[in-house]
Amino acid sequence: MAYTIMRFKKDKGGAVASCERHNERKKEAYKSNPDIDITKTKYNYHIVQEPQYTYSRKIKELIKKYGCKTRKDSIKLVETLITASPEFINKLSEKEKREYFERATKFMKSEIGEDRIISAVVHMDEKTPHMHLVFCPINKEGKLSAKSILGNQKSLSEWQTRYYEFMHERWNELERGQSAQVTKRKHIPTWLFKMADNLDYLYHKLSNVIENINLIGMKKDKAEAIELLSEFVPKAQKFSAKVNSYKDYIRELEIKVINQKYNNKDLVEENNELKKQIEDKEFETSMKLMNMQSQIKKYEKYIKKVPKDIIEEIERKEREHNFKDKEMER
Repeated sequence: MAYTIMRFKKDKGGAVASCERHNERKKEAYKSNPDIDITKTKYNYHIVQEPQYTYSRKIKELIKKYGCKTRKDSIKLVETLITASPEFINKLSEKEKREYFERATKFMKSEIGEDRIISAVVHMDEKTPHMHLVFCPINKEGKLSAKSILGNQKSLSEWQTRYYEFMHERWNELERGQSAQVTKRKHIPTWLFKMADNLDYLYHKLSNVIENINLIGMKKDKAEAIELLSEFVPKAQKFSAKVNSYKDYIRELEIKVINQKYNNKDLVEENNELKKQIEDKEFETSMKLMNMQSQIKKYEKYIKKVPKDIIEEIERKEREHNFKDKEMER
């Protein structure tokens, strides 16, 4: 699947200088970020040229121009990470990659105002090409207010939808995962994770006997395999149906994991708290959910090895069992 990706990060104080050093590659070395290949840094380019001096000075000029009131804790810079799923962005020609980022910049100009953009630089020296577009959050009324521009979770979701629609006009293979505002699937039942572990346990037990299921004189193995399959197949089918019901939510998590990757890089460079971020419960859950999709494919491939008549018999018994349970409930 190919997805548009846009992430916002609010900066204030010293974070502005750190952001500039990273985006404009003003460091001599990047030991904390092994993905950066400094031999390819020369291929980075700007869609919006950086200021001649510094981000901070440009921000001060904009604040003065619009007569904005500020506080010590005011958000003065918003970083926008713009990219797409690696399998999509990496297959584009160099010309199309540039077109992608130019189109994304055009969208941002229409949303926040061209003169608010401080820099838009494309990084080609990492595994996945991406753009860091930074802007001073001065709204249409001339007030410094990141909150009025980005809003709450619903507003951010609307941002993502508008951005997707704009990019989709040019690349119709791009998709927009269904918003969590619509799915409301933020709670994943604990039993689903337990079932994933139990199915893998059964899967490994089956692997010891299933290869012998068609061999003559292996009645014991066949009986054992059928017994295991009678437990495994219905569970695998239920597991598959449940995981697939979270398909749109998992798509959002895929994007979130990619975003988390960039978040982690920022954290490593700023305060070396990568380990803490990776251990975050939500991040761990995201990874588990995506692994479940891989499990489903593995199980489907495995079940295809089993003779069709045996699978049909197991499914027939399961239907009868379910029918009896429903009758008892009545």
